[in-house]
Amino acid sequence: MAAPQPFAGERRDTMADKATIVLFSHVSNTRSITGAEKLLLFFSRELSPYFNCILVAPQDGKLTQLARSYGLQVRLMSIPLVYGVYTPYAGLPADIRKLQEGREYHELTHWLAELRPSFVITSTCVHALPPIAAKSLGIPVIWKISETITDNEFTPISVELIHNNSDEILAISQTAAACFPEEIRDSKVTQLPPSWSDADLMFEAWSKLRGERRSELKIAPGDPLIGYVSSFINKEKGLEHFVKMAVLVHEQHPAARYLVVGTPGDKSYYERCVRKVKLEGLTSRFRFVGYEECLPAAYCAMDLLVVPSLIREGFGMTALEGYAFSKPVVAYDSGGLREILDAAGCGELLVPAGDMDALAGRVNALLADQAMAAGIGRQARERIEAVYGPAAYRVRLQGLAERWHLRYCLQPPQLIGGPEAPPAAAPAGGKSAPAAQPTGARPGAAPHGCGPRSCGAAGCAAPSPGAARRERARAVRSARQAPRAGGPAAAARSAARARPEAAGASGGVRHPEQPARFLRAGHNQRGVNP
Repeated sequence: MAAPQPFAGERRDTMADKATIVLFSHVSNTRSITGAEKLLLFFSRELSPYFNCILVAPQDGKLTQLARSYGLQVRLMSIPLVYGVYTPYAGLPADIRKLQEGREYHELTHWLAELRPSFVITSTCVHALPPIAAKSLGIPVIWKISETITDNEFTPISVELIHNNSDEILAISQTAAACFPEEIRDSKVTQLPPSWSDADLMFEAWSKLRGERRSELKIAPGDPLIGYVSSFINKEKGLEHFVKMAVLVHEQHPAARYLVVGTPGDKSYYERCVRKVKLEGLTSRFRFVGYEECLPAAYCAMDLLVVPSLIREGFGMTALEGYAFSKPVVAYDSGGLREILDAAGCGELLVPAGDMDALAGRVNALLADQAMAAGIGRQARERIEAVYGPAAYRVRLQGLAERWHLRYCLQPPQLIGGPEAPPAAAPAGGKSAPAAQPTGARPGAAPHGCGPRSCGAAGCAAPSPGAARRERARAVRSARQAPRAGGPAAAARSAARARPEAAGASGGVRHPEQPARFLRAGHNQRGVNP
């Protein structure tokens, strides 16, 4: 995996030279790893060249195991989740105050007070206690929002909670940011859509993976394979709709086969779907494989992907993954899925959520001309890479990393020999991140990276608190005055013009699961869920 482009200047090699930040994951599943966990893990890895990252998770699981293997520091800490931020209700503020009286909250606050990180990043709206604790200590907060908060009469409660307990908001998409009023979006919301890791895609092995996996599944070379993928399968993910679609498709294309990938989140629902397949006489046409250790092999085996999500997805990482593997995608028009399919030039393959007849119709059209379908997948891959690919992701992230250094760590890191970074544009509707600027080492700068508060270390030549405040204010004004970008495509065009060789760089991620899926099997966190 290619390393992020460094800032120009002096090299800093030791962890002590980096500002320490803390990233909070709301889950750490033991049976599989969800999109939310993948998203935060990759984000942490990409930030680690710029910051000393500490990942906090509720328990040991696949997330923490992978984090340690990548050299990230891990701390286990039980922190109650606040599900009511996703589904707001009148008593939410009172319930949060009760949680603040609990042992877990006091332990969290005490740990943060001792550590004093430069800033914290919390993942998903339901992980509300870490930002509240950090703000109570004067520690800056970046709140990552990757889901669509339920729109009801109490939504302003959640919006105000997030606004009051964050310095910046990172939204995965326009859909995820839509709950915030325009003044909040303008002042503190930045869009950072996910990407993928080219190394994890195993591109060179695609042909081999396809042949081997189809052989294991007993899929004949000429039989089209239609895929369904979900980390945890429950009603909101639309597996039953996929099964009913298959019944309709079978009438016109009896040779079609169907692959269902994912761990049952709702076992009774999952078993009902399996029974439906049996009752329709399609057992021989279906393969239910559960958790897939080698997801690239599953995608390579498919000929097209269906995403029948029944909820307003914050983004729709499964669709992005399908395009990354050059597969045509048919999907329900649910939330952020439209943003992805429109960017791929495949908006005509979206159908109204719940319309199984239309879903089957789009699939039948692709199966009727499989050469055309394969061409759609290849073209979509090119468009998606330009908009959401690793190069565009790194441009955005580098701009954010410098902005956070200027705002919260006073001075950006100085790394030797790297080229100047191109301007980092934000997705449509979000703020653009400031471009990274080469910065020479300031004579007399504090070697231990102290911030605007006086550290009191012997020989520290850090600027006075007043000078530090002025420098931070200047950085904030600069960031807020940055022009809006024309969307993800603009960011990608900027990346391609400035650093075309970065096209092979890696990024990668997936969005958090939605309400019923915030609490997973094996994750017994306490929390507020009215």
